[in-house]
Formats: sequence, C-alpha cells, structure tokens
Amino acid sequence: MNRFELPQTLRRSSKEVQTAFATAHDSAVRRFGEGDEAQRAAYGVLKESYELATDHWVPKQPE
Repeated sequence: MNRFELPQTLRRSSKEVQTAFATAHDSAVRRFGEGDEAQRAAYGVLKESYELATDHWVPKQPE
C-alpha cells in the first residue's frame, strides 16, 4: 500500500503505524478481497496496539 493511499489520520502517523496498517491491510485483502471488510479488518488489527489521538495514531500505553 502506497503512503498516499492511506487515510489522512494514518498519513499523519509515524512510519511504524503506517507499516503496521499496510501489512494488516495487505493480509486482509488476501483473505477478504478489496473492499470495506478488508479495511475494517486492518483497522481492527491496528487498534490492538495503537489508538487514535485526535488526528493521528499513537501506541497504546500499558495499563
């Protein structure tokens, strides 16, 4: 996935976050095909380790 294909909140995030999303998205596309289901699956994987902080994604803090 190209950086410019990413949603705005991911473009504003670190390379680490962008790579994590792109990897999850590519895997989801192989499993579900292109579309909303792959996008939702990729965000689901991203939300396991990162959280949205207003306009960009940051690593979750341990509780």
